[in-house]
Amino acid sequence: MLILGLTGSIATGKSTVSREFQEKYHIKIIDADVLARKVVEPNTPCLIKIQKEFGNEVLHEDGTLNRAKLGQAVFQDAGKRSLLNSIIHPAVRLEMLKELLRCYVRGYSIVILDVPLLFEAKMQFICWKTICVSCDKSIQKQRLLARNPELTAEDAENRVQAQMPLELKCQLADIVIENNSDLETLYENIHNVLPLITPSYFFTLLCLILPPLQITLQVIAFVSQKKKVSEFRKHI
Repeated sequence: MLILGLTGSIATGKSTVSREFQEKYHIKIIDADVLARKVVEPNTPCLIKIQKEFGNEVLHEDGTLNRAKLGQAVFQDAGKRSLLNSIIHPAVRLEMLKELLRCYVRGYSIVILDVPLLFEAKMQFICWKTICVSCDKSIQKQRLLARNPELTAEDAENRVQAQMPLELKCQLADIVIENNSDLETLYENIHNVLPLITPSYFFTLLCLILPPLQITLQVIAFVSQKKKVSEFRKHI
């Protein structure tokens, strides 16, 4: 089973790419955003910690998380954002590992981890290849403002700046899918990536019946991604 990482920045089109992989090519997607919502459901350890650190104002009256309030609290404060990530990321990683184990047992050939903060959370180290969805910064802001008309231009800029620079993500990624044009062009770019990420049926079968092969594959992936990060740091 090949584990791939899919990432991007806000409003670059990552969700569209993820949906195309899943719906047209029937590739299993593990969505970190879905898992992140799961781990902050009422009475979960994560939500209790968030309430303790950020106060009751980040909760609705029914005890569910008020994402708008929490977003306002962390988007312009790197320290609070780091604190929130330290609460949520470990829980999401655990849920993701559980999902990966289920996928392996069920014989999936490819699983894509859809993780907005793939590199920030250091999730690339379990991925054979990483994919970043990219677009020009001006297009990114236009899409963000069109998607969220309640935001001001300053709000949009703050949300873009709150994430790792997109150009750095592209440098760290093994594959970059450009999304500067229309949907038809994007779908063509996705299709062109498939030969780079699709294992043979024989390889998938071997990984399933020989668990040591899967473990070896993960070790190779870890070493490869570690080397890539080391090389990247030498040039910054």
